[in-house]
Amino acid sequence: MHVSAHIRALQSRFPALVDAKAGAQRFLRRTLRTPFEADFRFLEHWSPAPGEVFVDVGANRGQSIDAIRLYHPDALIHAFEPNPHLAVALAKLFENDAALAVYRCGLSTCEESRQLFVPVYRGFVYDGLASFDEGECRSWLNHETIAGFDPSQLEVIACEAKAFPLDQLALPAGFLKLDVQGFEAAVLKGAAQTLKASAPIVMMENNPAADAYLTQELGWMRAAFTGKGLRAHAWGDLNTFYVAPAREAELREQGLWA
Repeated sequence: MHVSAHIRALQSRFPALVDAKAGAQRFLRRTLRTPFEADFRFLEHWSPAPGEVFVDVGANRGQSIDAIRLYHPDALIHAFEPNPHLAVALAKLFENDAALAVYRCGLSTCEESRQLFVPVYRGFVYDGLASFDEGECRSWLNHETIAGFDPSQLEVIACEAKAFPLDQLALPAGFLKLDVQGFEAAVLKGAAQTLKASAPIVMMENNPAADAYLTQELGWMRAAFTGKGLRAHAWGDLNTFYVAPAREAELREQGLWA
């Protein structure tokens, strides 16, 4: 069993450890200039065109924002977080970042109020695993992810959250990061016009339904980050990148496509 499973078991019994851990991890990453996920190192080699913006869907505690800021300190970022508690904390954490817009809502195929499901284990709220998909929410905490897991101690709470299609904003997106716990396909379908008009590079946690939408319906190419560029036709270990035909030539010219 991975050590992280034991850490989750510990934090479930001692919730105060979580904020301390998050603060320490953020300090260390910023000091060492290391993103929380290695795939964000792609941004060390790639830059958006003038006028293009970053879109962070599922901003959580700001890990992706910090990763983007390591390589693009002045880029415009639009961040979306439907969990009210996290969204408020996020806005406060980055209150001095004038190039960041935090939206206290999620993204979907239409403008609506949805139930946001949040897993709770032994009274500890795993707000980072919140999802509009209840099944996805329930499935993540199990015997493999928490040492000594007791199913009777798992519950799911729900709250109302606003959501709307990304297309409503007509953003000139250059890079779109998705981490929405199984709801990726709905977000992408609500961004169909944005994908067509801007052809942003998409980076998201591996998700078969969203992959099918991008590759089969839109004709985009999946790719894995190699440490510098992208390797076509490959899945990443955690995240996979997706590239539109219109963006592929640009990446080839930059030596970032193979």
